[in-house]
Amino acid sequence: MARVSTPLGSHGVLRTTNIDDARASVAASLAPHELTPMRESERFRALHNAAELHRLSFHYIDYGTEVEVSADRLDFHLIQIPLGGLSHIVAGAESFTATARRAAITAPGEPVRMRYSAGNPRLMVRITPDLLRERLDVATAGGLVVPEQSGTTFDITRGAGRSWRGLVDTVLTDLEREDGLAASPLAAAALQLAVVDGLIVSLAATPEEAVAERAAPDRVIRRAARLIEEHCAEPLGTLDIAEAVGLSIRALQAGFKAHLDTTPMAYVRQARLERVRQSLSDGSVQSVTEAASKWGIAHLGRLSGDYRAAFGETPSETLQRNR
Repeated sequence: MARVSTPLGSHGVLRTTNIDDARASVAASLAPHELTPMRESERFRALHNAAELHRLSFHYIDYGTEVEVSADRLDFHLIQIPLGGLSHIVAGAESFTATARRAAITAPGEPVRMRYSAGNPRLMVRITPDLLRERLDVATAGGLVVPEQSGTTFDITRGAGRSWRGLVDTVLTDLEREDGLAASPLAAAALQLAVVDGLIVSLAATPEEAVAERAAPDRVIRRAARLIEEHCAEPLGTLDIAEAVGLSIRALQAGFKAHLDTTPMAYVRQARLERVRQSLSDGSVQSVTEAASKWGIAHLGRLSGDYRAAFGETPSETLQRNR
C-alpha cells in the first residue's frame, strides 16, 4: 500500500498523545488557548505541522478525536480549511461552520470558540493584520468590494475560491521541496502576496453584488441601527440583522461602512457598551458582572479593555463613582 503523507509532512512540529504538549505546541505558533477533548480522550492523537512565509504561515493540525478549542483573542486573521468533518466556530457574536467545501475566516481581536469533530484534520492559514490590510487597500483602490473580514465562510469548490484552494495546495507542495520557489526570498514574497490577494478576490463581491450593495439606502441602514439599539441585549449576528432588514450580509456591511463608517458588529458592541455604562451610572445594577450579563456581554476581560477605550475609564471606576 502506498504511504499516505500529510500536508507539510517535512515540517513536523509535534506528534503526541499528551494534551498539554499539544496545547503548548499550537499556542507557540498560533495563540494561547484552552484545549479540551470532548469524548474518547484515549483516542487523542495530536499532529501539528507548520511552515512560514514571513508574515504568513501554514499549519496542518489533527487531534484525532472531537475537541473544543477556545481563545480569548487572536492577533491575526485565521483561515481554516477542513480536510474532512466539521469545524463549528463561534467568533464574537457570530457562529458558523467550516467544511471541506467552505473555508472559514476569523479576524483579530474576537474571542473564539471552536468545536472540531472527530475526523476533522484541517489546514490553517495565519495572516498578520498588517499584511491583509495592505493588500485590502490595494484591492479596494482597484475597485473591489470586500466584506468585513470576520465570521465569514466562503466557497472553495468553484470560481475564485476553488482557484485559491488550488493555489494553497501548490504552495504547500513547494514548501516541501528544499529547492522550491519558497527557498528564494524574492519568490517567497511573491507567493505570500499571491495567497493573500487570491483570498481577497475569493471574498470580494461579484459585480452584481457590488451594485446591489451600493444601492442600499441610508434609511434601511438606519433601520438596522435602530434594530440593534432595541435588541442589543439579545444574541445578534450579522446574518440576523441583515435578514431583519431584507439585505444580504455584504449589502449590510457595505451600507454600515458607507453611511455610519463602522461595521454591524462594531455597532452592536458600542451599543452594548453604552447600555453597560448607563446601568453602572444609574444604580440599576450592583456589579460589573451583572451589567455585562444584562446587556449580552460574555467576556469580562474584553469588556474592560473596550470600555476603557470608549470612555477613558474602567467599568469598575464608573460603578464606584456613582455609588
